[in-house]
Amino acid sequence: MIGPLVLMMCVAAGQDPVPPAPPTRTIRKPKISWTLQFGLADSADDEDHYAVSGFQGRFPLFAFDRKDKSDRFGGLGLEIGAYPYPVISRAYVPGPDADPATPGKYNFWEAVGVSYYSPRFGPLQLEAGARLAFIKAAERVLTSPNGCGVSNRTEPHCNEYIKQSLKTLDTILFPSFRGDRGMVRFVAAAVTVKGIGARIEAAELNGGGSRVNARGLRWGFTVR
Repeated sequence: MIGPLVLMMCVAAGQDPVPPAPPTRTIRKPKISWTLQFGLADSADDEDHYAVSGFQGRFPLFAFDRKDKSDRFGGLGLEIGAYPYPVISRAYVPGPDADPATPGKYNFWEAVGVSYYSPRFGPLQLEAGARLAFIKAAERVLTSPNGCGVSNRTEPHCNEYIKQSLKTLDTILFPSFRGDRGMVRFVAAAVTVKGIGARIEAAELNGGGSRVNARGLRWGFTVR
């Protein structure tokens, strides 16, 4: 009995150890993202001002990592305004004597576009792209989009802002596809943890025949 056991131990000792399995690399696929954002924009001559709000979605189209289709090299995606409440910039006139019927003002909303999402750097992801915008003359303008909420709704300027907002719901929900067309170019950054986070965007509109221009910052929440 001892002889066979010793022989088996010698054979086992002479065998090469089994190499450990190589570590598996996490493959992170591009995902659909949704963003709700708010912000302000102003024209280059500071004559026109806009309050921005709305939803937008992004659907991955092309991953530059062709082997694994992952997001490690970034990728292209289709930007879509979440109709009936897409990202829309509504004209407003500041000041205590602002007239809701001020002529020569425009609203514009962002319908569709293309964007590049960078690889993730920890929780950080960078973006850049362009969206098609529809520009239409504003029948009524906002007169005080800042600083008004439930707590101060009884203040005269806030009460007036709320009333004007209710009168212009048609410019928020189901905006028109008519009017001039323009292009909104943007760069953005998002920080997410477990798919939920915050996003900031710098955007600039260049209009068509209406010659509308605006630029500003937007802040929002994103899920991706």
